[in-house]
Amino acid sequence: MAALFAFALPGVASASEGGFRHNVLMRGQVLEKQNETLVVCVGQADGAQVGQALDVIRHKRRIRHSRTGGPRYRRENVGQVRIVELFDGHYAEAEVISGSPKVNDTVELVRP
Repeated sequence: MAALFAFALPGVASASEGGFRHNVLMRGQVLEKQNETLVVCVGQADGAQVGQALDVIRHKRRIRHSRTGGPRYRRENVGQVRIVELFDGHYAEAEVISGSPKVNDTVELVRP
């Protein structure tokens, strides 16, 4: 699997072109945080709209016993943000509604 990524990454399109890197590796990622404002890797191409609320998810490594198996990570909801500006097809500015989002967390559309 690592060999596949090593082969694929050098030739991928940039996020501005909507390629593999944005659509798979970066989608939803919190890229930057200043005070209560975030830059997130979601935009018009992802169906994002100003005013949308997004859950903020942090993936935490589990301490697991080798015999139990199961996933190594668990999802933890750490807050919510609201999109306040769409920069382009791939990036947006969001404000923190609740919680304490950090860089590298992931945002997901709040489902009714």
